Amino acid sequence: MLPFNSLVSSSQLTPEIIVELFRATDEMAAIISKAGTHKLLDDKIVALLFFEPSSRTMLSFQTAAQRLKAGTVFAQSSSSTSFEKGESIEDLIRIVAGYADIIVMRHSQPGSAAIAAEVSEVPFINAGDGGNEHPTQSIIDSYTIFREKGRLSNLNIVFGFDSLQSRSIHSLSRLLAQYPDNRFVFTGPEKLLPDQNLLNELTAAGVRCEVQSEVDYRDNYDVIYVNRLQEERFDDVKLFEENRRKYRITKKDVEGSDAILLDPLPRIDEIAVEVDALPNAVYFEQASYGVPVRMALLASLLGKI
Repeated sequence: MLPFNSLVSSSQLTPEIIVELFRATDEMAAIISKAGTHKLLDDKIVALLFFEPSSRTMLSFQTAAQRLKAGTVFAQSSSSTSFEKGESIEDLIRIVAGYADIIVMRHSQPGSAAIAAEVSEVPFINAGDGGNEHPTQSIIDSYTIFREKGRLSNLNIVFGFDSLQSRSIHSLSRLLAQYPDNRFVFTGPEKLLPDQNLLNELTAAGVRCEVQSEVDYRDNYDVIYVNRLQEERFDDVKLFEENRRKYRITKKDVEGSDAILLDPLPRIDEIAVEVDALPNAVYFEQASYGVPVRMALLASLLGKI
């Protein structure tokens, strides 16, 4: 049982909560391995509201619900709902809360998740609110790091290449800021480095933060975490086109390194395909953990574990 009804930000995910979610994730992974499904949520309905494009997040939440025998209801674009008619987020969430036992929402508006959670009478999960946060991705990312490195503290991590607009980087950095002795290096185009508010927040939490236009990936890093340039969030298309292929990890950059390479995906230009065969390229394993992690989260928020 989690100490909150809704998950809006990774800052809610304390180390104690993460321990419990990892334990539950291991249990869900065992269910998948041994039986494939379980009737844990066979009396529940999960509403999946995705008003911004998604493949991994939407499909893994749907798979998680179905592996636990929950029913699902969908809305997959603004045009398929009364948003098209001008309905507010608050009104939509109040209505959907009457149809389902838990709501999962992705929306392009930063802060929309907090608005939705405030009015929802059922548990609510933020599946991405614009360029703000993606807390469930941070659970997947930290679970992957823990499986590969055995710890979430004393980590040397490089983040690239759009720390300004990547909700995944925002959420993972906030989660890992709660663990001691971590160092974050943010790299990428100058105009896409993290804003000062985030750096101040992380520094105040005890993280050693650095900003560098370029890095040597063999420089004693434990984790290399990259995300595509967030094309849909650029006001200046020229800035996107100038940098989309300039910042790219190749096999030569990371071969032989002890650092694991993570990417919340989709991959566009940020990692060369040749990197996939390297043993430290674990982004596909990372994506596979989305199902047991989200099974654990659904079951926990619905009070079943």
